[in-house]
Amino acid sequence: MYYEVPSENDSSQDFNSFLQSVLVDLKNYNHNQDEKLENQLEFAEENVDLSLDSNLPPTSRALVATPYDIALGAYAAGIKLVERRGHWQTANYMRRAIVPANRVNSAYTPATYYNTNDTWAKMVDSEDLMRSYYGRLKDEAFRGGRASGSFTGSHTFTSGHLLTALRGVSYTVSYKRQANGNYFTTVKVTDIFDFAWEPNGYSNNFAVGFGNNYCYAMQSRGYIKPYKIEIVRSMSR
Repeated sequence: MYYEVPSENDSSQDFNSFLQSVLVDLKNYNHNQDEKLENQLEFAEENVDLSLDSNLPPTSRALVATPYDIALGAYAAGIKLVERRGHWQTANYMRRAIVPANRVNSAYTPATYYNTNDTWAKMVDSEDLMRSYYGRLKDEAFRGGRASGSFTGSHTFTSGHLLTALRGVSYTVSYKRQANGNYFTTVKVTDIFDFAWEPNGYSNNFAVGFGNNYCYAMQSRGYIKPYKIEIVRSMSR
């Protein structure tokens, strides 16, 4: 299949329409088409040398575009579009999810993505998330005077970069009173980068539309996989 990818200047509605057509065609694959695809891949593995041996002249090197190559090319273009709209961490998460060609249909899982006390950790532990936990932290520590403690909760981001990258998260808040009376707090946020759900419509937000549809299609083919996300912010309050 070949699709002409819209330019970065196209509207989110136009691009979502393009993604919808891709997804519909992918979902309409029947059993016979899957068998043909498997036969093609077997043929390529048995008959095509993709090593690009430096001893061979360029004219002898086989350049074959597999379904994986084509899909990853479109995915990479989508990552750039997401990044250009300012959703740089969403783009980083999308890159981490890619399954190497030689690990497709294996037990391979991308490594956990960690952020600790960096720009992204500060963005995550901001006013939006604090609305979920700050009242309890204040009652137990700042007003209640407990020397130490911890509690857990969950939160769903509803807008912006946090929505496209994380959506719903679990968190743990730990605190300990210091000698100066302040509290040293650690907020740990965890999530799973996952597009296993069936997409159910499109959002006017480009990055949400892309994530809910094209990433779902990629994951259904085994070209990207879910993995753990862990974000930690520690500070004295």
